[in-house]
Parts: sequence; C-alpha cells; structure tokens
Amino acid sequence: MKKTFGILAVAVLTLGMFSCEAESDVQETEALMAELAELEDQQSTGSSSSQDDDRN
Repeated sequence: MKKTFGILAVAVLTLGMFSCEAESDVQETEALMAELAELEDQQSTGSSSSQDDDRN
C-alpha cells in the first residue's frame, strides 16, 4: 500500500511540474529578471547613506 501511494505521489508531482512549466515563457522570464535587476540597481544606487553597524 505504501508503495502504491509513493508511486501515485511521484506521478502527481511530475504532472504538476509539467503543467506549471508549460505556462512559463522564456521571454517572460527574461523580462522578469531584467526588471528585478533594474529594481536592485535603483535600490543600491538610490540609498547612498552608510550607517555604522553596532553589532558585535
């Protein structure tokens, strides 16, 4: 019985991964990464204040 549930679980997870993967597009992924990189650059250059860290 455990073996049957294990096989069924693997089959369901495998189908789930393929169904999610079909919706993603390479161009959408590249656009998202470019947007995140742009936001990161804006945050790193926008805040030019350096604060002393008092942690030991």
